[in-house]
This record gives sequence, C-alpha cells and structure tokens, in this order.
Amino acid sequence: TAFASAIEGPAAICVAREVGDFPIRTLTLSVGDRRPLGVGAGSLALLAALPDAAVERAMKRNETWLRDFQGFDAASLRERVAETRARGYAENDGRIVSGMAGVAVPVLDADGHPIAALSLAAIRDRMTPERIPELVQALRTEAALVAAHLRHPRIAAA
Repeated sequence: TAFASAIEGPAAICVAREVGDFPIRTLTLSVGDRRPLGVGAGSLALLAALPDAAVERAMKRNETWLRDFQGFDAASLRERVAETRARGYAENDGRIVSGMAGVAVPVLDADGHPIAALSLAAIRDRMTPERIPELVQALRTEAALVAAHLRHPRIAAA
C-alpha cells in the first residue's frame, strides 16, 4: 500500500492512500488519519527532514500524544531521526502494527524543507532487506517528480 502524508502542525496527516493488489492489505492509515510526527514511516521521514530545533519543538508538543503509541518517546524518536538521516530514508519495523513494515522518503520543496512524505507499507515478509533498496529508489523517483511538479506544474505535466 502506498501513502502520501503531509505536515499539519506537529502531526502528519495521511492525504492519499493507494492499495495494491496483493491479497493481504496494509490499511494502517486512512485518508485524514493523523499521527504525531515520528510515528510511522512517512511521519518519521517528515520529522527527520526537519531542522533539529523543529524536531525538538514537535516532540515537545507531542509529548502527551506519544504516550498513546507504545515504545515512542523523545529519546527513542531522537535515535530514530538520527538513524533515518544516516540511512537516507525512514523505516517502520512493525513498531505500530506487528507484522507490518514500511519505508518512506520526504518530498522536499525548493529550499529543502519537507512538504510531504511518500511511503510504502506491506507485511514484513514482503518488505525484505533485499527488496528495500528497490522500493526506496522507486519512492525517491516519485518524490522527485512530485517536488518538480510542485515547483513547476506546467513543465512537470508536459
């Protein structure tokens, strides 16, 4: 399943979902669902793309909300942000829904600020270490196309 998320204050909101044709569906988010920045692959990609000061502000604003998600706190999010930045993409290793996994990349504006994230989620058996680089590259390609379209709508549509 493919998702697009956008930043809405200290949260990520799912703005689009496209379900694949595999018999086991990954419907962890519906359009309109909100999560604290850092919870889920797309949300983590957005958080990690923010400057450090904005990351700290988001975590402070979400301190109470993060308690709704087992294993998510400021210390673990700082660690996951650092890992995401080092790796170049976000991963969700089933921390929200057991048996599910996801990868995500941010869509950046012309100034390098995150405006959205594109993510893919599947059952863990389909999100193998061998397959992840291919999926991440596909997400990066699409993120670049979305960013180009937002900067130059007529050129990108041609």
